[in-house]
Amino acid sequence: MNEVCGPCERLRLAMRLQRFALCLVLTLTVPVVAAQPAMTLETLTELVQQKAAQPYDANARAVPTFLNELGYDQYRDFQYKPEQALWHDKQLPFELTFFHSGYLYKKSVDMHALTADGSSEPILFTPALFDYGPQEPLIPQLPPDLGFSGFHLWWRDATGELQPVGLFQGASYYRMVSSFHEYGLSARALAVNTNDGPEEFPDFTTFWLQEPAATDTDFVFYGLAEGPSVVAGYRFVLTPGAQIRLTAEARLVLRQPVKELGLTPYSTMFWYGENSAQRPADFRPEVHDSDGLLIVTDNEQVWRPLVNPPHTRTDILPGNDLQAFALLQRDRDYEHYQDIEADYHLRPDTWIVPGKSMQSGSLHLLEIESPHEYADNVALLWSPATMPQVGEVLAYDYEIHFGELPPASLAEVVATRYGESLRGDGSIEFVVDFGGAALDLLNDDSNVTVDSSLEGGTFVWQNARKNPHNDTWRMTLRVLPNKDVQEMRLSATLKQRGKAIGETWQYWWMADR
Repeated sequence: MNEVCGPCERLRLAMRLQRFALCLVLTLTVPVVAAQPAMTLETLTELVQQKAAQPYDANARAVPTFLNELGYDQYRDFQYKPEQALWHDKQLPFELTFFHSGYLYKKSVDMHALTADGSSEPILFTPALFDYGPQEPLIPQLPPDLGFSGFHLWWRDATGELQPVGLFQGASYYRMVSSFHEYGLSARALAVNTNDGPEEFPDFTTFWLQEPAATDTDFVFYGLAEGPSVVAGYRFVLTPGAQIRLTAEARLVLRQPVKELGLTPYSTMFWYGENSAQRPADFRPEVHDSDGLLIVTDNEQVWRPLVNPPHTRTDILPGNDLQAFALLQRDRDYEHYQDIEADYHLRPDTWIVPGKSMQSGSLHLLEIESPHEYADNVALLWSPATMPQVGEVLAYDYEIHFGELPPASLAEVVATRYGESLRGDGSIEFVVDFGGAALDLLNDDSNVTVDSSLEGGTFVWQNARKNPHNDTWRMTLRVLPNKDVQEMRLSATLKQRGKAIGETWQYWWMADR
């Protein structure tokens, strides 16, 4: 999943750069030119249809080669001037700063400001918006129509101070901060052929940014994404707070048939955790941006721990009539990470609430083997059961939330571990800990049972009991893999008097490297 160097590197390289790029910018009073026609979802839909009827221009908005040849540290020298933030002089609830083109960002993005009367004014690039530091000799080579590579959104809180909210930069990627003001996993507007490549990376080509009123609590903007096979337009409404909500209304048209279409994709990193039998020689107990996939339906809540697998694999999971699906960093204990720089325990949870035209489909979870933490090696997307026809307008909407997911009424899986049984019979013991308020009223004598299923092996023994050391409940499953079997699928939950009191734990075990 990488525009530059392969599936597992592309996302992490681009997103790691964005993480550090935050320190380069604060806030943009930018030059504009004559007003353009107003932007609405209806006019955007018409534009999507027009674009989809035209051939894709792979060379459009290309950045000069000398900028693409810059290294990471050279690119960081491009620092946006805080006093040049869009709407900075008006002291409005939101301000925007913009990212320079170059380095990994080989295509520019057109920016437009939508004024209160509905008119659209292009936002023009000029070197005067940036401090270039040691790269100042490059200024005479910069073309006047260079454009930007993305934008960074800031929100004025109750004290009047500007707080970072999120950023859009690189293809159709975007990221928002957690409840702890930390960035983590990356969302995308669109994914094409992620699991059935070669993968296509539609780019955001244009943004229209609505000037907020003084009392607005939402930021409204529009985006146009385009690739060889697809054109899509989005009306976004972003609501900041302890949990950031981004509501999207989308209109998508295929230029040509595709094998796989991901409407709400996002990616994260999982190097190793407590469920990793093989670990690198690293001082940290765990290293990951997210530790599990959560799927919520009307009848069940499923927790599927993430894995750094022996080889790349894709799990196709049911995706009909979902209430929500999420990539979470459920483990918030610093002691489990011991990283005072990356602060992995503060990474955001991110969950999607599907809307119109997202009732029938499947979830695709891609896990790529990774030798380090610098690659987003996990991707999740929802794919529709019926692919739209070429030229047909697919209208869909969804909400994506960033922050901490509120606790559920069911007991939640808080840790997954496994290892070879000490009995020496070739069996494997899976130890799964459940925690949460649903267990508070249980005691040692409570009749808690395990309801489980297994593919690829046989259960030798299983039980559930209260852990006296931390008030969690521990479910233990000892299984014997079938002869010559290299993988097993397990599913289990806790029940009391026939009723589930915990979410369903699912695991796809593979023999270690």
